[in-house]
Amino acid sequence: MTEPQKRPRRQGKRPNRSNTSKGGGQQNRSAGRNSGKANPKRRNRNNRNRGPRLEGFEKIERSYLVLTEKHIQARKKYYEFYHRANPQQLAKLERQFYQSLKEIRDFEDSISEEFKEQFNAKFNGLRLDTTYTENHEINSEGQLEVAAEGPFEDPHLLRIQQESNYADDDEESSGSLDDYLRYKGLS
Repeated sequence: MTEPQKRPRRQGKRPNRSNTSKGGGQQNRSAGRNSGKANPKRRNRNNRNRGPRLEGFEKIERSYLVLTEKHIQARKKYYEFYHRANPQQLAKLERQFYQSLKEIRDFEDSISEEFKEQFNAKFNGLRLDTTYTENHEINSEGQLEVAAEGPFEDPHLLRIQQESNYADDDEESSGSLDDYLRYKGLS
């Protein structure tokens, strides 16, 4: 059998193909009716989808809601992927989370004084929850001093456990897990 013959390689570069050759040339742009202008139908269609133009407090309210939604999405991604993301992804998600929070805080600080009161009434206008302080007759105004040292009751013990004295208990507990399971009726 004979081997197939190889085609000889071309030497040199390919010839340049210009745009002026047949079929591939530039079109004459000045031939149209709207030469040099954008399509007016397209521009009008884009303007229609934007919605009404907002001014004053409505504009501030809309911007705040957009930033809040962005922050909620960043927080959701950060906490959903916290244990699944690799370290670089986690760092990026954390950066986005804190950046969105910073944007909200900066926006709140940048609101002009004429809209500040209206903004606070709408978004920060909830009454403080003072149920605990009212039930325990604690003054809700001012600073509450909390003792850092001293005898504290253990909050995890029941009242009967706090009242009983285990100092006199000298009985040793003994037994195995099998004894416990038999006692509970689990085996």
